[in-house]
This record gives sequence, C-alpha cells and structure tokens, in this order.
Amino acid sequence: MDNGSCDPQVSLSLPEAAILPAMIDTHCHLTYDPLHERVEEVIANAASDGVDRMITVGTTPADARKGLELTRRFENIFSTVGVHPHYADQCQDKQVVLDTMKELAADPKVVALGEMGLDRHYPDPPIQIQKTLLDWQLEVCHELSDMPIIIHNREATDETISQLSTSGIDPARFVFHCFTGQLDELEKILAFGAMVSFTGITTFKSAPYLAEAAKIMPADRIMIETDSPYLTPAPHRKVRPNEPRYVACVAAFIAQVRQMPLADFVKLVDSNACRFFGLADH
Repeated sequence: MDNGSCDPQVSLSLPEAAILPAMIDTHCHLTYDPLHERVEEVIANAASDGVDRMITVGTTPADARKGLELTRRFENIFSTVGVHPHYADQCQDKQVVLDTMKELAADPKVVALGEMGLDRHYPDPPIQIQKTLLDWQLEVCHELSDMPIIIHNREATDETISQLSTSGIDPARFVFHCFTGQLDELEKILAFGAMVSFTGITTFKSAPYLAEAAKIMPADRIMIETDSPYLTPAPHRKVRPNEPRYVACVAAFIAQVRQMPLADFVKLVDSNACRFFGLADH
C-alpha cells in the first residue's frame, strides 16, 4: 500500500504500513472486460498494495463459469455462482439456473451463492421477473445449506428482506453487498440479521450517511469490498477501471471513521470475511 495514499486525512505511518495484515477483496468482477483482459496485472497490483485474496462474483451462468476458470489459474482467487437481477429477463430457464448453481457450487473454489436480489433503480427487468428469479435461486440456497449468499439490493430493501424472510434461510447466511441505503434501511437489515459490506462509495463526500452507517456497524457484521471495475474510492475516483487494490482505501477510510488503527480494522474485516466465506479452510 502506498503510504498515506488512500485519503488526505488518513495518516498511515511507514511502520504501520509495514505491519498491515493481508487484505481480502470480498466482491469484485475479475471476469469483466476492463479487468479480465489484464487480469495478471490486476492481481499483481493488488498484491503490491497488500490485497492477497479476491472473490470474483458471478452474475450469470456463463459469467460464473468464467470466474471459476480464473480460480483454476490463480490460487488466491475464489468465485461464486448466481444471477444478478439485471439479467433476470435473460435467464428465464429455471432448470439451467438451478443446475448451473448446483454444479458449480460443488467446486471447493466456489465460496458463495450469488449475487442475487432485487433492483428497482431501473424499470427493467420488471420487478416480478426479478422476484421469480430470486425465488428460484433461494430454492438452491435452501438446499445448499452450508453456503453463504451474496445479496444485491438497490432501492428495494423492504421487498428484499420480505422475500428473504419467507425463504426459511438463516439470515446470518446473507450479506447485503455494496450497501448504499439510508440509516433506517441499515437498521432493518441489521434487525433481519444479515452481514453488510461497504464499497468505495462510502468514501464519497456526497455520501456522509454511508460513513455514518459504517461507523455504527456491529464489529462482527461488517465487511469491505471494491465491486470493481466500478466505484473507485476517493481519492482515486477518476481512475477507471476500479481494481481490487483499492479495497485498501475503503479500509483506511472506514478505520478512520470508526477511530480504529488501520491494522486492527483490517484484521477485523478479514476475520469476518474468512468466517463468512469459509476462507480459513483454503
């Protein structure tokens, strides 16, 4: 990690930087073109900034297979299998969705199901199609009861929690990734019992409510991610694409907000990630 590179207000001394534990980017999309075409460089960049493990998250059956291929090439890459709500209208064969999830989930490098969920930010795909797809995937989640589940939720918190609640699945198996909601939404998610993960949006001056959310998160239920190639954190917001290396900036910002030494915060979130995704077994 570059000394003091994450935020002008973050003071990271060289001794502290030298003893930082390795970091995990719990949610990125290494299969997407801006990263996949130069994935060796992306992984090397991450390593140079102390990020030693990455979870590349599947968004369609084909994308999940592509992610699993990356795990064959790189020991420190893990993957997931699921269908993002943006692709709900393109994945209308229930059997294909279920069979792909069950097949890929059997691989030890696949550490979670998802991402899946609901998104009302855009009118399409229609919300009912999204809900049907989510129900299909929750069937698999119920059957594969030992796997964590990554939830995409955008402007649909009440509906998402309601649908997850009726699934009969332990709320502790869910993580609401890339949290962007208001504090009342955070309270609902925490009351439900899920984990919450924060991205570079938390560092944006336009989102002080997210800094407050990260500040009040229970220590055992917070994780961090990049969601790269999107959402590059400050002060690198003009950098495109975002890369897993910048999860270090998310960590530095939230550590400051929580008034914790950076090394302690990194240990905290990585411990949470290892427990949630079962990475301690790898």
